[in-house]
Amino acid sequence: MIRNYLKVAFRNLVLRKAFTAINIIGLAMGLATCLLIVLFVQHELSYDNYHAKADRLFRVTMDGQVGGKAINLAPVGVPVGPAMFHDYSGVEATTRLYNEGTFIVKNANESFKEEHVIFPDSNFFEVFSIPLLKGRAKTVLLEPNTVVLTETMAHKYFGNQDPIGKTLTLGTRGLFRVTGVCQDVPLNTHFHYDIFASIRSVQLRETWLSSGAYTYVVLRPGYSIDNLKAKMPELISKYMGPEIQSLLGISLVDFHRKGDRFSYQFQPITDIHLQSHLENEIEPNSDIQYIYIFSAIAVFILLVACINFMNLSTAGSAGRAKEVGIRKVLGSVKQQLVGQFLSESVLVTFIALFVALVIVVVALPSFNQLADKQFSVSSLIHGWMMPGMLLASLLIGLLAGSYPAFFLSAFKPISVLKGTVRAGFKSGWLRNTLVTTQFVVSISMIIGTMVVYQQLHFIQNKKVGFDKDQVLIIHDTYSLGAKADAFKAELAKLSSIRNVTLAGYLPAGASNQATDGFQLKNGAGESITYREQSYYIDESYVPTLGIGIAQGRNFSKAFPTDSAAVLINQAAVRQFGWKNPVGQQLMTVGNGSPESRRTYTVVGVVNDFHFASMHQRIAPLVMFYGSDNYQMALRIQTTDIAGLLKTVEQTWKAQTNTPFAYSFLNERFNNVYKAEQRIGQLFSIFAGLTVVISCLGLFGLAMFTTQQRTKEIGVRKVLGASVASVVALLSRDFVKLVLVAIVIASPLAWYAMNRWLQDFAYKIDIAWWVFALAGLLTISIALLTVSFQSIKAALMNPVKSLRSE
Repeated sequence: MIRNYLKVAFRNLVLRKAFTAINIIGLAMGLATCLLIVLFVQHELSYDNYHAKADRLFRVTMDGQVGGKAINLAPVGVPVGPAMFHDYSGVEATTRLYNEGTFIVKNANESFKEEHVIFPDSNFFEVFSIPLLKGRAKTVLLEPNTVVLTETMAHKYFGNQDPIGKTLTLGTRGLFRVTGVCQDVPLNTHFHYDIFASIRSVQLRETWLSSGAYTYVVLRPGYSIDNLKAKMPELISKYMGPEIQSLLGISLVDFHRKGDRFSYQFQPITDIHLQSHLENEIEPNSDIQYIYIFSAIAVFILLVACINFMNLSTAGSAGRAKEVGIRKVLGSVKQQLVGQFLSESVLVTFIALFVALVIVVVALPSFNQLADKQFSVSSLIHGWMMPGMLLASLLIGLLAGSYPAFFLSAFKPISVLKGTVRAGFKSGWLRNTLVTTQFVVSISMIIGTMVVYQQLHFIQNKKVGFDKDQVLIIHDTYSLGAKADAFKAELAKLSSIRNVTLAGYLPAGASNQATDGFQLKNGAGESITYREQSYYIDESYVPTLGIGIAQGRNFSKAFPTDSAAVLINQAAVRQFGWKNPVGQQLMTVGNGSPESRRTYTVVGVVNDFHFASMHQRIAPLVMFYGSDNYQMALRIQTTDIAGLLKTVEQTWKAQTNTPFAYSFLNERFNNVYKAEQRIGQLFSIFAGLTVVISCLGLFGLAMFTTQQRTKEIGVRKVLGASVASVVALLSRDFVKLVLVAIVIASPLAWYAMNRWLQDFAYKIDIAWWVFALAGLLTISIALLTVSFQSIKAALMNPVKSLRSE
């Protein structure tokens, strides 16, 4: 029986080649898009699940408030982890990751810049499930100046030789002996390090109020994280209270009475990638919102494809009415007819699945580049993916084919053979509802795409408070050591360079940054503590970046007292409540001892500039006068960029063997918003696919309508109706559906995109014309889609139209 169903189904599909092709293409596009999104979502949700102790592994973070400013830090004080392990029996283990930034790593012959170097505790490989290929987990990092390399790094530095026992030089940290080799860190992890050096190789700052190390705790089986959370006030009182007394000169009780506080939170390791957006994250994380968005897009696109299938099947059903009538007269029962039509539906979906897989394989390299992933064809057959695809295709075939199957099988043979079955086709409310749903999705995605691109354009063109164009960044100038000033002086002589500054912190890209505690007196004479962003700059920093001076002056070598001076931004002026900031004084908290506290005088106020992402409000900033040779910024003025770079590189190589590396400030600024750019591109692609698939559905409805109104069109033409009036008549109903879709989609899209914009501290207002343009675009596309069928029907010879009845 099933074999006969499939044979007849195949014959019917071949008989209607164009109709079948449209059906398969629409469904295949929907399935292919859904498969790509499923790969993306599955990978995002899998982060850190591979660790054997993932259900008991948590990252310790710090939150609080000081001076009215919220604190949300990913790293915590160095002593926090060991104290938790020592004081609470429910903690099975703790481990820390201490980050010192970029290193120039050397073997016997070459030097390389490595950005993924970390200093973990000796039990790191016992806590995290990163298999060791050489060495024992308990001992590889037990001694100072020992290092574990990933497999890729071991091959990079030592080729096919056994790396165990060989040495590498890590920047100024000296020689490190290789004691182990581990597998490359999986992609679906919230950190991606290549070199693991023993934490015992560095001198740690053993203070609770500093943010020194990323700290993780492993709980004993059966011990609840809520039990550990409940003990945090006790821990803070025992260890942090004395530090607060020493640093600020007040008790923990008085500290809390002023509205200030510190506390520790615990993040499940599997939540970090999608749900953590703290200060000083190890690397930029994704966002759970994008998982919801793309999951919804996958469902909607698949829904649109299924709706197409139903509409196209229904549109072609009128031509098969007599076939149904004859089958029933010859003895076919309803169940057999339902089985026949469902077989056709399932056959189409499996053919569409095959085409979809071909599309996915072809599109996978481009999708990887766009989504910044590394999916392979094997990902499609991994685990439950293949059974899931087959089951989903079967369900889609049964669901999408159910309405046409039951609709056709319900025809009465007498009505069909008498030619009165068309009355049953006049109730098109379901088809109209389905097409309207399609265009609600399409219009919403068009509006979403326009809003995303408007926001990105706003960010890239907003006045950021500094001039990011024509600024060349030279990396790793810290490797020059004492030669940094000489290198700066050599470059300053070049006519194509207007200004040069040695800069620890720049408004975009990798930088050295810090936070400091400051104390000020309020009107009542009480000391108020603030925790503010701070860094050291030289006198060339402000002019090199084109930052404006709002009040006072810039640092200058002509003023020896500037060693005890600071520049602050306008946000700091507002934070401190100063009306006349120039000449005001602030005192650093230091390490608590009187000799570590220093008083600084404000000599100038700079205009607010965006030194962090526009997801955040401009925060208060304090800039000290001094030297930080982490990197160098050059304000250039030349059209011969290649020639300038060659000259700078030659000057660099005359000073150091460190590889020459550079970037441009505007490129680094744009890279900050790379995730949003990817979202915008994906949105536009998915919106385009949704519109195309929806138009196939509209084409099916137009086909159905023209078939049903063939006699009416013939009569109208006999009575003198023009081609234009017939086209307008057939198009009017479709325009109504699109207008209804616009009314429904506009508030939905506004709500969704307004929620997305809330992640930005600086954002656009969604203009009315966005909705109008999306509606106009959709109406135009709809009219173009139905015009083919409408014009074809209007140009038909009325004699043939009436004879067909």
